[in-house]
Amino acid sequence: MIGFDLGLEAGGSEAGRERARLAMENFGIAFFESNVATGLVVVTPNAFAMFGLPVPPRMPVETTGFWECYHPEDAEAARATFAADLRGERNRDIYCERVRIIRQTDRAIRHIEFLGRMFGPPGARSHIVGMLRDVTDEAEAEQRRSLLVREVNHRANNTLSVVQALLRLTQAADVPDYKRRLEARILSLARTQTLMDEAAQHPAAFALLIASELAAYRDHLTLDADDVPDLVPNAVQPVAMILYEMATNAAKHGALSAASGQVRIEARGEGAEVVLRWAEQGGVPITAPPRRKGTGMAVIQSQIRRLGGTQLLDWTQDGMRAELRFPLASWAGQKPGEDHPGLARAGFQPKP
Repeated sequence: MIGFDLGLEAGGSEAGRERARLAMENFGIAFFESNVATGLVVVTPNAFAMFGLPVPPRMPVETTGFWECYHPEDAEAARATFAADLRGERNRDIYCERVRIIRQTDRAIRHIEFLGRMFGPPGARSHIVGMLRDVTDEAEAEQRRSLLVREVNHRANNTLSVVQALLRLTQAADVPDYKRRLEARILSLARTQTLMDEAAQHPAAFALLIASELAAYRDHLTLDADDVPDLVPNAVQPVAMILYEMATNAAKHGALSAASGQVRIEARGEGAEVVLRWAEQGGVPITAPPRRKGTGMAVIQSQIRRLGGTQLLDWTQDGMRAELRFPLASWAGQKPGEDHPGLARAGFQPKP
C-alpha cells in the first residue's frame, strides 16, 4: 500500500492517526485506500456503519460489500462511471461521485459521497486514496430547495395569469370605478394566497374559505357543508374566486343587495364529484335572467373550467340558484371512496 498519513496503517504517525480520528468523529468522514492491481482495500471501520455492514476482523480486505448496497437505480451508472474514470475517459485523476445506497441494518435509503485521488496513468491505475461520507441531510435539503423553487415559480406564474385575467375581464363605467373593482378582486386574491400557503401544509376547510371570502355577509349566510372534503392547494384559489364573484354579483343584483336577503350554501361529496349549491332568496325580485354575461360571471366560468367542473344556473323570482359540480380529484386530490380529513370550523359557525 502506498504511504499516506491518515492513520489507516498501523505504522502511521500519532499525528496522522489523531487527524483521522477527529475527521471521523466530528465530520463523519471515513477513509479508504484501494490497490487496483491486487484488489485489496483498507477502509476505516466507520465506513461499514454507513452501509449497515459488519466490520471485517482485519485489514486489508478483498471486498467491502459496498457495491452490493448500491440502490438498484444507481448501481449500473455508478459502476460505469467508475470504470470510465479508471480508463481516463473523463480526463481527470479525481474520483468524485454521489450515490444512493440501501443501508442494510434498516433498509433506509442514504446518500453517500465519494471523493478520492487516482494514482497511475489512465488505463493502468495503481491506487485510489480517498474518503467517503454520508450526505443524506444535504441531499434531502437540496431536493427540498429545488422543489420549493419549482413551486414558487409555478405559483408566481399562476398568480400572474389570474391577475392578467382580472385586468382583461374587469369592466367599469370609468377609471375610478375600474380601479375600485380591480382592487377588490386583487385583495380577494391576496386573502386566498394566505389560505394557499396554509393549505400547502394542511388541506383548507371549505368553511375557512367561506369565512375568508364572505366575511362581510356572515349574517346573511347559511352554510351546510359537513360532508364536503377539504380543498387541496390547487383548488383553493379557483373556489375562492368563484365564491367571491358569486357574492359580489348577489350584492349588486341579488339577495345580498337587500337587508332581508339570504344565501344558502350547500357543499357535499357525491360519488366522484363535489357538488356546490348556491341559493338566494329575499332579495330584489328577478323578472328575467341578465341579458349579458358580466365580468363576475366570466371569472366564475373560467375558474369552473380550470377545475374541470360544470355549472347549472337558474334565475328564479327569489334570486339566482346555481349548482356547480367539480371532480373529486380536482377538489380534494382524492379518488372516490378514499377517506378525507374532517371539516374544520375555523372562524365560521354555520347556521342550523
